[in-house]
Amino acid sequence: MTMRTIEIDFEVHKAIELERRGFDEAPNTALRRLLGIAPAENEESIEPETVAAPSAAGRPWVGKGHSTGLTLPHGTELQMDYNGQRFTGRVDNGALVFEGQSFSSPSGAADELCRTKDGRKTSLNGKELISARLPGETDWVLLKALERRLKGAT
Repeated sequence: MTMRTIEIDFEVHKAIELERRGFDEAPNTALRRLLGIAPAENEESIEPETVAAPSAAGRPWVGKGHSTGLTLPHGTELQMDYNGQRFTGRVDNGALVFEGQSFSSPSGAADELCRTKDGRKTSLNGKELISARLPGETDWVLLKALERRLKGAT
């Protein structure tokens, strides 16, 4: 099968990523499923029964170093806006996962994913860019504000 590259907006990308049943499933397979098209002959679809869904029993992300005292439960949704781009992710079994990549710290995620307008790497404080929506809550909270709130509670 011939593959082609197409331009998609962020919302379409997000829908495809949410449809994927694992990091080893190709985005094309998820898109075919979303569109109601049968899997291609050379594609193997991951059956839902074989994929472990995120559960509340997963490990939380526990901050270290500059993030000591900040803990995010497994399943916490994450988003980071920088320079006109939005990156989405979640806490998955003790790791911060953005765009399919796993990170051990907010700043590590920000430094790896964010680029200046001319494409250069950045050195950013991820807690000032990343917002979290804790499981069962509706509001997004900047990690820096959440950290202050948690430190004030102790």
